[in-house]
Amino acid sequence: MPHVAGAHRGLDIWLIQRASALVLAIGLPAFLIYAASQPVLDYATWRGLFAPLPAKVGGLLCIAAVLVHAWIGLREIFIDYVHPLGLRLMLYFAFGVLYLGCLVWAVDILWGVR
Repeated sequence: MPHVAGAHRGLDIWLIQRASALVLAIGLPAFLIYAASQPVLDYATWRGLFAPLPAKVGGLLCIAAVLVHAWIGLREIFIDYVHPLGLRLMLYFAFGVLYLGCLVWAVDILWGVR
C-alpha cells in the first residue's frame, strides 16, 4: 500500500502539544506546592530553589514546554485565520524569534543562579 502524503499530518504536532501539556500539568503543581510551603518568598528562597541542577533543568523543561505549547497553538491560529502566506510566514518568523529569545533569556537566568 503506497504512503499517502499528509495522511498523518498533524499527529506528531498533536502529540508534542499533549506532551508539553503533561510536562506543565506535572511541573506547575509541583512549583505551586513548593511556593505555598515556604514561610517567606524572598530573593534567598527563590535563589535556593533554582540553585540545584535538577531544579534548573526542571525549570527549563517547563519553560520549553510553555514555549512549544504556545508555538503550536499560535501555528494553528495562524493557519486558520491568517490566509495571506507572506503575512503568515512573517508572523511565524517574528514569534519564532521572540520565543527563541525567551528561551535563551531563561537559560541565562537559570544558569546565572549560583
